[in-house]
Amino acid sequence: MLGQQNSARTYEEPAVYVLEVQLSANQQRVDVPLFVDADSDFLWEALAGTSTGAYTIRVRLPNGRYMSNAAVRNANAVGTAQFPVPVLPAVLVPAGNRIGFDLQDLSGASNTIQLVLIGRRRYTLT
Repeated sequence: MLGQQNSARTYEEPAVYVLEVQLSANQQRVDVPLFVDADSDFLWEALAGTSTGAYTIRVRLPNGRYMSNAAVRNANAVGTAQFPVPVLPAVLVPAGNRIGFDLQDLSGASNTIQLVLIGRRRYTLT
């Protein structure tokens, strides 16, 4: 048959990925990875989180580039469960890939950080 094309369709469902990190006083951790599942792409649309103290955050995208030109205080970048910060445009993380996080404690005490990446899993149907 001439001109027959196999068009791929997608199915999406809500998804949340969680990263938990513990920092000691003033500790800095570079490129802490968060891997997405290998069975679907992840469309990251918002960021929320909690912590026991102040910290800075810098996000490394799946392509290796940083999302910001410098580290940002958590109060300016991380929302709450009630008011998550939108990620615009949404970041597409290919199946099995990763996002990296540079984190540094500013509180001078032990700091437990939970980041919640909110978005959609995108499955390709054949």
